[in-house]
Amino acid sequence: MPLARDLLHSSLEEEEKKQKKKWLVQSPNSYFMDGKCPGCCRIARVCSHSHVVMLCVGCSTELCQLMGGKARLTEGCSCRKSNTNDPHNFLNLGGIAESLIGCVILVNLSR
Repeated sequence: MPLARDLLHSSLEEEEKKQKKKWLVQSPNSYFMDGKCPGCCRIARVCSHSHVVMLCVGCSTELCQLMGGKARLTEGCSCRKSNTNDPHNFLNLGGIAESLIGCVILVNLSR
């Protein structure tokens, strides 16, 4: 008895409706953004679901505010989605390390 729908080859619309852990191939919803500071015009890499307030390195202004889920950019701060497929992005390890620190939730491993 054949199934009414194909479980291995579901459509894109069906996959988008599911929760991220129920997708056929699990992947995170978060992404990296290049945020431009309104004060000094420096570009900093910000995680979209950051749990830490990201500050500009040059002028210490707040680039994003915490909202519980996604981070909201402050007024005047412009952003674009980072191109993570570009191999030159991974040469700047300092920027990636700063962004990853903002995305990591610290876990207490006391026994």
